Amino acid sequence: MVEMLIATSVLLVAVIGAYSAQLASMQAVRQTTDRSAALTDLEACLEQVMATPAEQLPIPGSAFEHGQPVVAFDGLHLQEEQIVVTYPGYVPSGTVPDPLAIVLTATWVDSSGRAGTQSLRSMKTR
Repeated sequence: MVEMLIATSVLLVAVIGAYSAQLASMQAVRQTTDRSAALTDLEACLEQVMATPAEQLPIPGSAFEHGQPVVAFDGLHLQEEQIVVTYPGYVPSGTVPDPLAIVLTATWVDSSGRAGTQSLRSMKTR
């Protein structure tokens, strides 16, 4: 009877260990999937930015206004997803620098309720 109790205890510890490893693996897969979706959205947004003339990018009222979220990507694939575009070196109401530095930053909330952030940088010349 004691041998049976010991064997059951060892088996229980092994099953709990395997189960916790499986849970950690599933969480890592979800986080990787979220990061991949964010990167895909950042790349799609960057393609649209690069297709727009540089003079029209940072100005107020444009789809890619400096420091403002890109409306087309709000909540697109991730919970509370938002992509904000900034132009380092650009002064509002000033001339658009050449080359124009572009930083796209995606923020979202993952399935665990934690905030996620990822950025993509590029430059655009006339």
